[in-house]
Amino acid sequence: MAKQEQIYSFFLLGILAISLYFAYQVLNPFLHNICIAVILASLLHPVHRRLKTAFGGRDTLAALCSTMLVLVLIILPMFLFTGALVGQAVKSIAAVQSWLKGAHLDTWLSGESIAPYISWVQEHFPWLEFDLSKLDLKNSLLDLSKNMGQLMIDLGTRMLGNFIGVLLDFLIMLFVLFFLFRDGEAMLRQLKHLSPLHDEQEDRILGRMRDVARSVVVGSFLVAICQGVVGGLGLAIVGIPALFWGAMMGFASLVPVVGTMLIWGPAALYLLIVGDWKGAIIITAWGAIIVSAIDSVLRPMLMKGQAQMSTFWVFLSIIGGIKFFGPLGILYGPMILALAMVMLGIYADEYSELLASKCTPGGAPGQDG
Repeated sequence: MAKQEQIYSFFLLGILAISLYFAYQVLNPFLHNICIAVILASLLHPVHRRLKTAFGGRDTLAALCSTMLVLVLIILPMFLFTGALVGQAVKSIAAVQSWLKGAHLDTWLSGESIAPYISWVQEHFPWLEFDLSKLDLKNSLLDLSKNMGQLMIDLGTRMLGNFIGVLLDFLIMLFVLFFLFRDGEAMLRQLKHLSPLHDEQEDRILGRMRDVARSVVVGSFLVAICQGVVGGLGLAIVGIPALFWGAMMGFASLVPVVGTMLIWGPAALYLLIVGDWKGAIIITAWGAIIVSAIDSVLRPMLMKGQAQMSTFWVFLSIIGGIKFFGPLGILYGPMILALAMVMLGIYADEYSELLASKCTPGGAPGQDG
């Protein structure tokens, strides 16, 4: 009898594994759409719940309104912004290349105004072997700008050439999002029913994933958008194209420690080179005081009472996610790292006695008994 039950279990699990494999193959083209829809549905669940209450508990109408809000407030502005960004990016990088070709950087670097600073570096840090004659700054910057320009052209070509495909992906994502708004709670209950984990463990995982999604999307991306907008305004004041370089400042804000200085620092240096001392002072003060203050003031306000992931881990997970998943790794990276962290916490709780015994003298590593 036991053998028959064992055969039955193996057979059932085998069929389940095969069916899940083929289900994965069927859904694989839409996995990115589903993942983005799940993240958006989780973040906007409080808004949807209020709409549902306002509509007297009518699920379909509330789900339709929630989906339309996502379309109008997120997706359409993102399409318009991306199209304008690519256009200005190509023009801005072409202008940078044109300026670099005509600029006399070598003459400026060897001029009297910069010589005292070079001498100070050579005197205090002789081990750096700081020799400007070996520094081909002009060609290095030209190569960098060409690579960036080619990247932007490729991105624009892909978007225009595959516009129907991109539009179809967004429509599928909206379709999935509608049903997640309408039936998401029932789907979640079913998944928790099938899970072998304890209820408190499931709630801990789901809660942590929601917190990290909020931390990354709200605490990081929204702050980055604000810094990009304010930084772009400062760049516009000193005559630098605001849309593209403001967007680059928003992306740079995700980099720990240096952040937006990666953009406004070179901008100030460029203004110094062309002799615009006033503009250099303005953009330096604007970036160091106003733009930098947004992170220290706005982030705590947005994340009040929320569990945050360290900026260090967010940055590493975003870079690793982009390398592995492409652009969507901006979302996937932090979520995967957060899942790993919460599972480590659950493991530590489940095996706390075993882990504690390793800290006692009798259970110390390398000792018998």
